[in-house]
Amino acid sequence: MEPGPSAASMARMVTDPAPTGAAVAVGLPSFDRVSFSRQFLVVCTLLLAVGMLVVGTWISHEIEHSAVRRAAAVAGVYVESILASEVQGLTQSPGSPLVDQATQTLDRIFIHGPLARKVVRFKLWSPQGQLLYSSQSQQIGQQVPVQGPLAAALRGELQAHMSELTEHEHVDERVLWHRLLEVHVPVRASPQAPVTAVAEFYHSTHNIDADIREAQWRSWALVAVATLAIFTALYLQVRRANDTIGQQRHDLRRQLQQLSLAFAENERMRLRLREAGAATTALNEQFLHRVAADLHDAPAQTLAYALMRIDELVTASPEQPELRTIRDALAQSLKDLRNIASGLGMPGIESLTLDATVRRALRDFERQSGASVQAELAIEGDEAALATRITIYRVLQESLTNSHRHAPGERPQVRVRSDAGWVEVSVSDQGGGFDPLQARQAGRLGLHFMEERVQLLGGRFALVTAPGQGTLIRAALPLQPAGGV
Repeated sequence: MEPGPSAASMARMVTDPAPTGAAVAVGLPSFDRVSFSRQFLVVCTLLLAVGMLVVGTWISHEIEHSAVRRAAAVAGVYVESILASEVQGLTQSPGSPLVDQATQTLDRIFIHGPLARKVVRFKLWSPQGQLLYSSQSQQIGQQVPVQGPLAAALRGELQAHMSELTEHEHVDERVLWHRLLEVHVPVRASPQAPVTAVAEFYHSTHNIDADIREAQWRSWALVAVATLAIFTALYLQVRRANDTIGQQRHDLRRQLQQLSLAFAENERMRLRLREAGAATTALNEQFLHRVAADLHDAPAQTLAYALMRIDELVTASPEQPELRTIRDALAQSLKDLRNIASGLGMPGIESLTLDATVRRALRDFERQSGASVQAELAIEGDEAALATRITIYRVLQESLTNSHRHAPGERPQVRVRSDAGWVEVSVSDQGGGFDPLQARQAGRLGLHFMEERVQLLGGRFALVTAPGQGTLIRAALPLQPAGGV
């Protein structure tokens, strides 16, 4: 029942910056409080740098792989064309060593010829894994398992990769080169013939490395330029969006400040309205007391005097029935006038507690109507403003009167409970109920007046009814409305 935070305080919560927590402790700004463009600059730089490294590395690897394959293919075609005529006899006697003439020819090509500067070591393998020829003659005749690149080459696949010269047999080559291009070339007597031998040779990578480095530098430059262009384009877009967001944030902060001021002004107006409502309730009650006193002291006394004189005339002239009729009319008018005066005024309510005010309203209804009320009271404390007590009395008075008028014979149920600075009142009956809209259109203003009384003090009013479903009236009022009257 307690009211929540006001709209003005909520607006101030929105506009006030949140504490920076640990960021304040170390003297560094929180990342969330850095501008959006700077956040993007940090995150995008990291992501694009990682992406550039990944893409550049992959392209460099692909360039090297492509250059190796291309160089191996050219060298393989060249070597295969040289060896095709020298190994034709291998098809007739597979596994047999080369004749001296073939060996001398290969020595002249790969050891003493111009290819010696390019081809560092040359070997010729048989399909059974036997070394038929080697530029190092002491290795001829060695037998190795047919596996790896040798097996793939025997299947007709050109094999090439960069050798880092880690094997023991490459001790001499490591003095001059840090790596060589290792190629396994399948050798056929003719393009459609099966593989009769495999040529293994190690090719110098001086020219290849230069070409690879040049291509890799170009690719890295291209990747870097593309990354920078992407970063620049994205940053410009984000910077423009950040400027727009900053302007909108500034406008929103200004609007929130204006809204906060408007909320504060509305809160002040609401408090003033409650003060006025409480004062008006008290003043109306004083006015009603005055009207009731004036009715009792003037018209009622005059009617009483007239009734007394009529009684004398009736006693003196009993044969005139018109005088009896006039006397009875005056007596009924005096009774009605006194009932109206007693209903308008509530003398002594200023000194009553909330519990006593509720009990008096129930007692006055039972005395005037002759009906009984089923009451359930749970009132804690007596701290209720006069305007609240007056409104509670009037709500009970009007609700019980309507229940007795429209649901005769039904025993209305009244529940009054006070808690957490509020008092709740409910009056219900099991009568025939009605349509609230039709009741308003018919000019029944009692419900409307009750609702206005409650809302004038900042309370809540609810009516639950329908034809054939009974009637329930609920009202909740602050014990101490603004103004405290």
